[in-house]
Amino acid sequence: MGWFVIFVKELTDMLRDRRTLFMMIGAPLVIMPLLMTTIIKVTESQVEKARSKELKIAVLGGDAAPELTARFSAEERFNIFTDIDEDSVRAMTAEETLDGAVIIPSGFYELIKMDRQASVKLIFKSSESFDAARRRIENIVGQYSAEIVNERIDRLDLDPTLFEAVVIVKEDVASTRESFAENAGGFLPYLFIIFGFMGSMYPALDLGAGEKERGTLETILSSPASRFDIVLGKFLVVMLFGVLTALVAILGVFIMVWQLPSLEVDIKAVVMDMLGAQRIIFIMSLVLPVTAFFAATGLAISIFAKSFKEAQSIMAPLNFVIIIPAAIGMLPGFELNYATAAIPILNLALATKAILAGNVEPILMAEVYLSLFALAGISIFACAKWFNREETLFRS
Repeated sequence: MGWFVIFVKELTDMLRDRRTLFMMIGAPLVIMPLLMTTIIKVTESQVEKARSKELKIAVLGGDAAPELTARFSAEERFNIFTDIDEDSVRAMTAEETLDGAVIIPSGFYELIKMDRQASVKLIFKSSESFDAARRRIENIVGQYSAEIVNERIDRLDLDPTLFEAVVIVKEDVASTRESFAENAGGFLPYLFIIFGFMGSMYPALDLGAGEKERGTLETILSSPASRFDIVLGKFLVVMLFGVLTALVAILGVFIMVWQLPSLEVDIKAVVMDMLGAQRIIFIMSLVLPVTAFFAATGLAISIFAKSFKEAQSIMAPLNFVIIIPAAIGMLPGFELNYATAAIPILNLALATKAILAGNVEPILMAEVYLSLFALAGISIFACAKWFNREETLFRS
């Protein structure tokens, strides 16, 4: 039971570390929901601000299309300029002195009267205010064009269906659960992976390189506990913090969902149903071996490093090893199959999508578990072997 004594000792020390507790509880439970909610609300506010913004629009050649020009003039929150030359319009739009410009060619009205197609040129800056100028100008021109077409149909006594030979009747058979799983299912495991890594990283750094700097590692090594008991006790503490951080991240998701007033009630109900106890246990059973990999790898790096600072610099590139496959799992078109089920971390993201959508295939899930637990086992074995090397523990 030497490993249990080491486990209790290291766990007690970690619970006294405010930085570790903050990374385990504060970040996923408070900061993440607050950050995501703030981003969503700020984005909604900026979109609404762009829609209601008073736009400075130049209309050139308005005499060729008096009706269309009148529509621009009648539009609320449109400040119309007609005395600017075409060359200046482009420069002023690029410099954001103008929000956009409409250039109407001569002969526009004649083409319309001849039942032919006329065109207008729209100048805008796509990086400005969510394309507010382009969207609002296109809406005005689109409505004007539709009225002209309808007038032609009535005057020429044409069948409106003549202009739409084929109509697409859309029927989405994907349930709300499946749609949510596809859109958010990739984000949730990404969240669990990142916070699982963050939660295990700080304890790993402290229990290896941190103890080297404090000079307490030699004291533990001189205790009756075997090397294996010591590394196992440390590993279990690091893994525990990683798993708890991932669980707290799930709680943070619940908080984020409930504090978004713009989210529809039925969507909230679907989210709560999808994130029920059974599915959470299922997902955490996948997060567990991944967190074991993080814990063993982080502890091995921390033991190898001569100082806390060196351990941080070595562990930094590990972020890319974790982030890239997790991010790939968020991309559309990737699904769980016999090839992706064998790729660690990526298979976690894709398997979580399948779990949330409710279309899990037992054979593929068995392959996912085999891959993840094999990775965890190899990393734990390597960490134990690494800890038994004197040149690693006391590297100068």
